[in-house]
Amino acid sequence: MLKSLQLTQNDIIKKVSQGIRSFQHMFFVKGRYCKLNLDGINFLGSNFREAFLDYCSFVKADLEMVHCNGVDARNVNFLKAKMDGARMWMASLIGCNFQEAMMRYVWAIEANFRGSSFSKADLSGSNLAGVDFSDADLTGTNLSNTDLTSARFTGARLCGTILNGAQLFGADFRGIAELSDIKIDGRTAYLKSRWDHDMEDYLAAQLSPNHA
Repeated sequence: MLKSLQLTQNDIIKKVSQGIRSFQHMFFVKGRYCKLNLDGINFLGSNFREAFLDYCSFVKADLEMVHCNGVDARNVNFLKAKMDGARMWMASLIGCNFQEAMMRYVWAIEANFRGSSFSKADLSGSNLAGVDFSDADLTGTNLSNTDLTSARFTGARLCGTILNGAQLFGADFRGIAELSDIKIDGRTAYLKSRWDHDMEDYLAAQLSPNHA
């Protein structure tokens, strides 16, 4: 297990080829790490601040408590990754796959998740204020008790999305691609959130005491 070092992309390739599977508390600050297969590797508490991670694969990797503030990454595969407590302030993670990822209590203020898939991911309790979910797939995503203040959902798919207890002040849901069977309750704060007119009736029906 390696700890508290700063590695280049070539260092990682070499060490992974040697069978090293744990890189806890490593520093990847501002580095360029592209097209790496890092599936199942332990990066607990590592720092990827402002790193470039295009086309990397972190399937089932342990990314709990990682620091990804300002990361620039496209088409990264985080399928079933463990990412609880990750820090992603102002990160750009466009077109990424977060399906079934565990992302509870993430801090991702003003992050850009355009075109990413969060199908069946768990982001409960996360701070997602100002996040851009445009064109994202949020099918079955758990967003309960999240802060979604001023978040944007243009072109997003919300099917079976769980919004119980979420803070939606000023969130923009106009122009969403699909909305069905969302879970929303009386704890959900949606004042000043913006919806298309036909969606407002759907929202009211979801909050009706007679709604099953």
